[in-house]
Amino acid sequence: MKIRLSERYEDVAAIHDALYAYNLSKTGSERLDVHAERFPEQFALLLCDENDTVRGGIAFHWENAPRRVFVDYFYLDDRLRGGGFGRRIMEELIAYAEARGALRIDLTTNTFQAPGFYLKLGFEITEEKPAPKPLCPQNIHYCLSRKLERPRMEDFQS
Repeated sequence: MKIRLSERYEDVAAIHDALYAYNLSKTGSERLDVHAERFPEQFALLLCDENDTVRGGIAFHWENAPRRVFVDYFYLDDRLRGGGFGRRIMEELIAYAEARGALRIDLTTNTFQAPGFYLKLGFEITEEKPAPKPLCPQNIHYCLSRKLERPRMEDFQS
């Protein structure tokens, strides 16, 4: 498996659509005609197999004041979960963001998704609230953040 960076909205949308289908399977919500949001400076890190077929990925965009990355969508094929691939993608995002001067990475998740996964990677819960839809009454919606290391000037000197 390899990870590659994409600037194509179609790749962002594919991650959104896969995550949306997963969420519907967990919540029992009715399918609506929804689409991935578009943001300036939006990218995707795609996990691809040996045939270059996308098996998962993370879509994110940059925000300023402060300079940070916000994770829009993160999806991993069910057959790959638990195999370390999610960690690889997230570690790639962390390294990418740190190298470009991000101060933190922010994201949201739900109880039925993977809050524990993010906590293991050093994210902290900054907010939690009941799910907005009554179809999943036990669900909690979490906002998480991870502070990043600032590059040191000596790292750029030869």
